[in-house]
Amino acid sequence: MIYEDKKEWTKAFLKDEEMPYPAEYVIRIFKGSYPRLNLDKSKFQGKKICDIGCGTGRNMYFLRTRGFDVHGVEITEPIVDKVRQNLKKAGVDKAEVRVGTNDNIPFEDGFFDYLLSWNACYYMGDSDDFGKHVRELSRVLKKGGYLIMSIPQKTCYYYEGSETLKKGYRIIRNDPFNVRNGAVLRIFEDVDEIKEEFSGNFENFVTATDHDDCFGLNYHLHMIICQKK
Repeated sequence: MIYEDKKEWTKAFLKDEEMPYPAEYVIRIFKGSYPRLNLDKSKFQGKKICDIGCGTGRNMYFLRTRGFDVHGVEITEPIVDKVRQNLKKAGVDKAEVRVGTNDNIPFEDGFFDYLLSWNACYYMGDSDDFGKHVRELSRVLKKGGYLIMSIPQKTCYYYEGSETLKKGYRIIRNDPFNVRNGAVLRIFEDVDEIKEEFSGNFENFVTATDHDDCFGLNYHLHMIICQKK
């Protein structure tokens, strides 16, 4: 059975009548202050940020309230149209959303000051080389710009019952939401392996973990903030 990612995600996102709340840790990262992370909030105003794999647009709405010039990328035109509608309904007057993928982000070199990839960069789609994703994220980001991302730990519920395709890549077989079954995901042993994968293009890594048992689903995430070299 061939996994049709564009079909599955379009169906999943278009069924949502209302835009969900922003991701909790996205709010924490951009509003909170922590011993190892305190982004300078005075620099958000007017800076360009792109939410790659923006889903319903929920994080774009929040980021606009923080002063960012918001952009988004999703994998089909129907999803992009839905995001535009959601943002307009939420009162976001200025946003640009385009069709693209992790290895083909449709913006020019060095366009963004910040990139957000929340539960997105590890979906391989038609690609078979995660390094392409890393290089593409680096390409569209300015030197010194920030990449903020989350990546599942290997104990995340995504991987229960999954199959190894090759080292570092798993095929999802037991997704309780029936959206990811057949998808190929890049899986990492630990945060050190993530740093190693990204270190050719990025530096100044700050990390955190979310080890949440949410009523029987293990939402176990690595969270990484780094800067383009």
